[in-house]
Amino acid sequence: MEQIKTDSNPFFAGLRIGGAYDSRVGSASGGGDADGDTTFTATLSAGWQVPLKGDFGFRLDYGGYADFHQDFDEYNVIDQSFSVEPQWTKDQITVSMPLIFNYAMEDGDTNYNRYTISPTVTYLIPQTRQAVAVYGIGSKIDDRDDDKTLDEDGKTFGGGCAYLYFFKNKSRIRLSVDYQHTHYDAWVVDYGTDSVSKDDRKDDSFVAVVDIQFQLNEYFGVYTNYSFIHSNSNVDLYEYDRNIIEAGIAFKY
Repeated sequence: MEQIKTDSNPFFAGLRIGGAYDSRVGSASGGGDADGDTTFTATLSAGWQVPLKGDFGFRLDYGGYADFHQDFDEYNVIDQSFSVEPQWTKDQITVSMPLIFNYAMEDGDTNYNRYTISPTVTYLIPQTRQAVAVYGIGSKIDDRDDDKTLDEDGKTFGGGCAYLYFFKNKSRIRLSVDYQHTHYDAWVVDYGTDSVSKDDRKDDSFVAVVDIQFQLNEYFGVYTNYSFIHSNSNVDLYEYDRNIIEAGIAFKY
């Protein structure tokens, strides 16, 4: 909301470096030996907010994430995203339409491409340092795994909401809750289960996240976040609860 103003810096960049504990490494990749592990993590984000002319504007964003596991290095992830976001702003409300492309790699090999549209309504609560957002999620997953025995192309539909409280020194607290339903092309029987069903695999996931960043000065701070993921699926391999705790240092411009 601040960057939309014509007298604000339209560029943003941030880097987080830290460590995390994941209670179920490999669960999202179907690893039969999924277990807890610690990881080194790095997250880079950069964006350009075009100053608003009238009620319309847009922004461009890049996000990069990488992790390096202590024991399960076969699940090391590099995930990059690029987005274009048309916007319409009126008073305290911004309506936006992020168009996002994700390119994900696991253990150095291309895992999938994801194409997402996420219509979003953000409301800045008047005379406060708080904002709320409601958003939808629609994705197409293009599985690029080397293992061709499973065709895990899929489609995802869902949505979520988020709450943000930000302080005068630009520290912030963000809470979010998401729901996503994913329908894959792969059959249940393809996953080496006892089932002989040729039903397509279907997953339902619920994700809750608490993210806190405390600024020690304008450019440097510390952060911590906690994610809880609950997954239901008609393939037992993807039935799980997952806890991820992360903390580290943060740089921003």
